[in-house]
Amino acid sequence: MRAIICAVSVVAMAATGCMAAGTFPTQTHVPNDGGNANAQGGLYVRNAFILNPGHVASPAPQLALYAVLINAGRRPARLERITVEGGGLVQLAGPTFLAPNQAVGTGERPIGTVTGVGAGTVPLIFHFTGAEPVRVYTPVHPRSGQYAHLPTAPAGGPPPLVRPAILTP
Repeated sequence: MRAIICAVSVVAMAATGCMAAGTFPTQTHVPNDGGNANAQGGLYVRNAFILNPGHVASPAPQLALYAVLINAGRRPARLERITVEGGGLVQLAGPTFLAPNQAVGTGERPIGTVTGVGAGTVPLIFHFTGAEPVRVYTPVHPRSGQYAHLPTAPAGGPPPLVRPAILTP
């Protein structure tokens, strides 16, 4: 009987991926409502979303783009541009430099604006210096609930740099 229980336990552990000691899934869940992606060189895009000041079904001509950009690498990086897959235009609020161990866009200011997009989820391509472009499926959120207080346009200048005291990609 003990052998049967042992065999069933081994099969159950193998089926759930717990067989090898110290082996855990490499994917992590990022708890936010935006799009997330990892670029080369320790560059991360977190919580990217587009804010619609009106109703999601009828987007305004110019929508605010929010995102947190993290440089966990050793070399400085720059967000060169963001393109919209399938049409549309992104205008960055200003030059976006990412020093090593820095994050940009952690405040309540958009990193740019998006025009020519619809509702739902918009595939944006983030282009960083020294890294392959990375696609981020970016949701469009209505300006309500937790997003009601956010500005719908950049206030001018690039988003502030923030020291990553407790940042984790």
